[in-house]
Amino acid sequence: MTTYAIDLKQTPNQEFFINILNRDMTIRIVDREIPLFSVFVNEDYLVQNIPCFANQGILPYPYMITELGGNFMFVTSGDEYPSWKNFGDTCNLVFVSEE
Repeated sequence: MTTYAIDLKQTPNQEFFINILNRDMTIRIVDREIPLFSVFVNEDYLVQNIPCFANQGILPYPYMITELGGNFMFVTSGDEYPSWKNFGDTCNLVFVSEE
């Protein structure tokens, strides 16, 4: 298992491109009291506006995790809710591979 740190800006809404495990992905995070997470793989939605909680996988279905080879997670201190105000400080986005 490998964990990849994903840099986030301290802004409530953001979209960026990453490549993990040779998969091109666009991530969109929108703030609505808790972050809503969307991911595109090769310009097709995999998930759209999934609510995010502390220290648990974001992708809701096993076939999605298999397709990407892992899952995204907001790692926070003390199980606090993910918040853009703490991105890069006590709240970090990671991708945990199944390899």
